[in-house]
Amino acid sequence: MGKLVVRIVENGHSYKINCDEHTPVESVQKLLESISGIPFKDQLLFCFGSKLESHSPLSAYKLPSEQEEVFLFNKSRMRINSPPPTPEKFKIAVIPVNPPLSPPSSSVPHPNLDDTSDPALKALPSYETQFRNHLQSGSAIYRRTLAMFEICERLLREQEVQERALDVAKGNLDHFYEMVCQNYTEFMKCYSQQDCSHRKFLADFGREKEKLRSIKIMPLLQNANRKCLLDFVDEENLQKVWEECSSSHERFEKKVLELKTEFGDLNSQVQDLFSCKTSKFIKDVELSVKEHRRFMDEQKSIMQALSEDVNTVKKLLEDCLSRQVSPSPILPHNAFSALGPTYNTHEKDYLPKMRACDSAISTLLDFCTDKKNESNLYVHNYMQKIARMQYTIKDLRYKFSVFSEALKHQNEQFHQLKVLHGVGPAYMACIAEVERRKTATNIYMENAEKLSEKLARERDFEIRRRDEFVKVHSTFIPPDILAAMGLYDSLNPCYVNVAPLPGGSTTLAVTDTTILQNDAETKIEALINEVSKFERESEINRNLLDRLRSCATSADFADSLRVLAQSLVSSAEESNEDSTFELRECIEIIADKVGALSRQCADLEENRELVNTLCTKNQLENQANKERISFNQLQVDEIAAFLLNASGHYQAINRDCPYYYLSPDSVSLLSDNRPSYIIGQVVHIERRTVEPPMSETGTSRLTLSQESTPNPYGLPIGCEYFVVTAAILPDTNVDYSPRS
Repeated sequence: MGKLVVRIVENGHSYKINCDEHTPVESVQKLLESISGIPFKDQLLFCFGSKLESHSPLSAYKLPSEQEEVFLFNKSRMRINSPPPTPEKFKIAVIPVNPPLSPPSSSVPHPNLDDTSDPALKALPSYETQFRNHLQSGSAIYRRTLAMFEICERLLREQEVQERALDVAKGNLDHFYEMVCQNYTEFMKCYSQQDCSHRKFLADFGREKEKLRSIKIMPLLQNANRKCLLDFVDEENLQKVWEECSSSHERFEKKVLELKTEFGDLNSQVQDLFSCKTSKFIKDVELSVKEHRRFMDEQKSIMQALSEDVNTVKKLLEDCLSRQVSPSPILPHNAFSALGPTYNTHEKDYLPKMRACDSAISTLLDFCTDKKNESNLYVHNYMQKIARMQYTIKDLRYKFSVFSEALKHQNEQFHQLKVLHGVGPAYMACIAEVERRKTATNIYMENAEKLSEKLARERDFEIRRRDEFVKVHSTFIPPDILAAMGLYDSLNPCYVNVAPLPGGSTTLAVTDTTILQNDAETKIEALINEVSKFERESEINRNLLDRLRSCATSADFADSLRVLAQSLVSSAEESNEDSTFELRECIEIIADKVGALSRQCADLEENRELVNTLCTKNQLENQANKERISFNQLQVDEIAAFLLNASGHYQAINRDCPYYYLSPDSVSLLSDNRPSYIIGQVVHIERRTVEPPMSETGTSRLTLSQESTPNPYGLPIGCEYFVVTAAILPDTNVDYSPRS
């Protein structure tokens, strides 16, 4: 069984439920419904920032765990029309003016004191009665004050619970807010790019039309309905598309501005919400409770004094009754002389102070109650704001999906306008393709002609070779045999025929060559200039590379670089090129750097032996420290010594903390014949505290009782001890001197 701590957010109340990891969340919710009054359907459980689902077991959330809290949010309180929480009120018992006296503790009658002539002896029973009355009055005041102070402390704890609960709620809201921020950023990035492109299409529409209208197509392609590039498209239909796109773009822009405004409002609300601090209530209450604790201490000291005075007068009364008639009345009178001043102290000092402390704590209770009611109302309003923001975030995420679809639809709508911008480049590409095809066809025809000539030469060579063969072997083989073997067959000629370009294409290419001729000549001339410049620079770079290579192989690299830099001065003055001056400056800088590095390398070489000596010394010191047994507070990787105590446990030898014990896992690795001491290297240290054993009540798996904690080492309750896991070392030469 484990203990599950559940905090009620709306009022800060807490419940501890015993359950195990297999317990369904639904069972916990049903129990919470019975003890908290929050309906099952209105419960929202959160732990680790995650929502607990009813159908899941507690093990899905690594629960139960005493270190983790589960916060219960009431969904009905988060609705906009939900009423504010009812103010909390506390009824404290009224202190009676003259509380009834309890029967005297001494049952011995004292008639002899009534008959005595000594007035001090006669007043002794009255003092005893009055002192008991003072004690009971003070006790009633103290109980009332203590009850009020405990309520104040509880109210402070409940406000602390509410502060942690709001942090959980803010964390959950921040998670969804980051998601919607990411959606907003991605959408606005796509929208900005598309909006810029679409604006350009709309603005350039008229200019693009006039540009296409001014470009006449070649006469070969012209007809009655097609004179210019603009005739390639339906101008009237394209005008309608432009108007529709312009109107759609304007409407969508307004919608996006509304979306930006809505997101901006959400961002402001979230930032304002996150900037609110609930600690303003807690700090005031915490400080007031701390300051009023002195009144409780004062009442405790007064109650102790009243109790001592009652015991004193009761003892005097018993002594007088045992004497019957005292032969030496001086002794009682010495004791009686202090009763009068003590009575006055009770009436004029102790009891008024008790009532003043009670009044101060009562005022504190009113203050804490007001602050708690303010905190309840603040939490109520805060959770309603979070609920509204979560609804806004959900709505925005849905809108982003709708806007993304609208973005795609608008892009498809603008696709028809893109056709207008593509007509000119496409027409020029077609002209260039005709010229390319013409060139390719000419190359193809030239290759075909060369192939035809090559095949003719190879046919002539083959025919001569066949004729020679028949001439040599016809003397020995009959002609009919040679004919049957096909050796008189001749090689057929091969003709390569390539059809010329269609007349339209050729005419088109010839007619339109003038369009590209000027650009081609300009590009060729620029290319020739670039090639000439590149050759000159390549020659210079080759010479410079050879000189740099010779510098690199030189014994003194830095001096060689300086000589090279000086030699570049004259060439720079002749060529009057800034790049040469810049190169010379770079080489001089490199030479300075190389010289500095050379000097540093020489210094490092001189100090290498000293560094090696220091490293060896440091390694030896580290090894010595590792092999020294620690007798102070143990740390991981240190060596510790454990002695077998009378209880059969291995306990570490330690000056600061005597409660270091070797873990059962480490002990289990030993043989049955356990040594009296063990030396091991610390691997892990676990801190534990001895807790009181807790009784089991009932057999139900969901109860409000607590579980017990084992105490294997017999330590007192509340004692802190450590369980050490160590790697057992063999008997080696270990330094037993204590580490400083």
